[in-house]
Amino acid sequence: MSSYTEFTFKRKLRSWKRKFKLWRTWLYNYLNRHLFGSWQKLGNVRWTFAAWIFIILVSFWGLTSQIITLNQITSQEKPKRGGIYKEALVGQVKSLNPLFPENNATESVVSLVFSGLTKVNGNREIVSDLAEKWEVSEDRKNYTFYLRKNATWHDGVKVTSNDIAFTVDRVQNPDTRSPYSANWNGVKYQIIDETTIRFSLPSSYGNFLYNTTLGILPKHRLDSVASSNLRSYEFNQRPIGTGPYKIDLLEVDSSAINLKAYEKYYIQEPYISDVIFALFQDSKEAIDSLIRKQVDAVSQVPPEDVSTVEKIQGINDYRIGLPAYVGAFFNTKNSPMNNLDFRKALALSTDREGIVKDQLYSEGSVAYYPIPAGFVGFNPSAEKYQLNFDKAKEYYANSKVSNGTNLRLVTLDSAQYKLVANKLAEQWRKLGVNVEVITADISNLQQNYIRSRNYDILLYGQNIGIDSDVYSFWHSSQINDPGLNISNYKNADADKFLEAGRLAKDQAFKASRYSSFVDIWSKDVPAVIIYSPYYNYAQSDRIKGFDAKKIAEPSNRFYNIYNWYLLSN
Repeated sequence: MSSYTEFTFKRKLRSWKRKFKLWRTWLYNYLNRHLFGSWQKLGNVRWTFAAWIFIILVSFWGLTSQIITLNQITSQEKPKRGGIYKEALVGQVKSLNPLFPENNATESVVSLVFSGLTKVNGNREIVSDLAEKWEVSEDRKNYTFYLRKNATWHDGVKVTSNDIAFTVDRVQNPDTRSPYSANWNGVKYQIIDETTIRFSLPSSYGNFLYNTTLGILPKHRLDSVASSNLRSYEFNQRPIGTGPYKIDLLEVDSSAINLKAYEKYYIQEPYISDVIFALFQDSKEAIDSLIRKQVDAVSQVPPEDVSTVEKIQGINDYRIGLPAYVGAFFNTKNSPMNNLDFRKALALSTDREGIVKDQLYSEGSVAYYPIPAGFVGFNPSAEKYQLNFDKAKEYYANSKVSNGTNLRLVTLDSAQYKLVANKLAEQWRKLGVNVEVITADISNLQQNYIRSRNYDILLYGQNIGIDSDVYSFWHSSQINDPGLNISNYKNADADKFLEAGRLAKDQAFKASRYSSFVDIWSKDVPAVIIYSPYYNYAQSDRIKGFDAKKIAEPSNRFYNIYNWYLLSN
C-alpha cells in the first residue's frame, strides 16, 4: 500500500514540475513580447519616459510631505491673548522700587513692572532687555548700550539714555543707601545720544553685565525727589516702569496685587491679560490655596511641602538650580565671635548632612564655601570643617570662652529657617554655650538686625548671581550698611584676591585669585556655609510657555512671561 502511495506522489510531482516549466516559459515569452520588447522598441524615448515617471513620483512625495506638515502646523496650539494668571507669594510687598530689594516677593513683582538694560534668561545667561545690543571695548573697560527705539514707560513717555544715567546717579549717591551701590563704584557714563549710553569702568570687571540687569527708573517722574527720600517716596506705591505689566496702585495692606498687561511693551504685548499675586504670611497657606485651585502657582515650595505638591494633579513641580547658599554668619566684630578658636569649635560641631536630610528633607546639597561648585574659583581643597565633635571641644577649650556664654542667633521668621536655626542651636549647646534663637519678619530683620549688624550669628542666605564675584559679600569695604558683608569680615589679603579676581581678564588667573580667597576665607571661618537649597516652583499645567532651567535668582522665572499663555485657538 505504501509503495503505491509513493508511486502516485512521485507521478504528481513530475506533472507539477512539467506544468511549472511550461508556465515559466509562457510568462517569460509574454513579458519579453509585451513589456521588455515594447521598452526596447521605444529606443531613446524610453529614458525620457523614465524621467517623467521619476518626476511624477518625486512631486507626489513632495505634495504628500507638504500636506502632512500643513496638518501639523494647523493642529498646533496658537496662543491667544486673555486670561488671568494667579500666583501665591509668601511675604509682604510694601513698596516697588528696583533699587531696594526687600525680599523675594517684592523682587518678583518688581521684575514684571521694571526692566533693566539686560536680563538673565532661563539658562542663566545675560540677554538683551531695554538695550537691544551692546558693544564692549577690547580692554573691557567701556560698554556701549543701544536702547530699543520703541521702549516706552507705562505713562507713554519714551525711554531715553537720560533715564539710564539718572538711575546710575541715584544708585551711586550714598544718600540713596541702595545695596547695589558697590556694583557701580567708580563707573562713569557718557550719553552719546537719546538711545545710546557708554559706561567707562576704572578697570576691567568681568561681572559688569550682570549689574546692568538693575531695573531702570523714570527721570521725568523722580528727578525732583531727593535721594534720601527715594526709599519712602509715594512713587513706590504708584510705580511707572517699562516692564511687560503695569500697576495702578500698590495697597500696602491688601492681600493681592493686580497687574495689567502693558499693550505697548517693546518686545510684544503679553498674552496673559492679568497677573494677580496673592500674598500669604506662610507657605502652608500658599500650598493650601494651590490644592484648592485658588491659585495657578506658588512662587517657592518649601522642602517639607515638595512631596505634597508632587501629588497634586495638574501641577508641574519644577526644580531649578540657583547659585545660592545658606550659612551661619558670625559677627566677627563682637566678642566672642571675634575668637577664631571659638568659631572653629562651632563649625566643627555643625552637622550639615543631618540638617540637609532632616530639616531640608534632602531638598538641597551640603555646602562649605562662599564660591559654589561649578563656578570659577571653587576650591574643594580649602580647609573644610566637617563634623568632629571631639575636635570641636578642643578648640572650645582653647578659646577660653566661658561655659554658659549667651549667643543670639537671628534669622528670618519662616518655617525652613526656624527649623535650621533650632537645629544649629541644639548642636552648639552641646559645647556648653547658650543659644537664643530670635526670628523676625523680613522688614524687621532688615531694619533692626541686618542693617545695624545687631546679632552674634545671623542665619541667612546669599545669592552670588552668574559670576564668582563675591566682593559685595566679603570685601572689608562692604562691612557697613548698605554693604552686604554681614560677618564684618576683614582680611587685607582676602581683599586683594577679591579685587584681583573681579578685574581679571584671563579665566585661569581669575580662578587662581578666587581660589586663593577661598583658601584664606576657610582658615578664618567668618561663617559656616551649610547648604545650597533647591528652588522648587509649582505651576499649573494650564500655563504654557514656562521654560526656565537654571536661573540666577527666583524672579528670573518671569524672564519670558510675555510668552506665557492660558488661552489658545
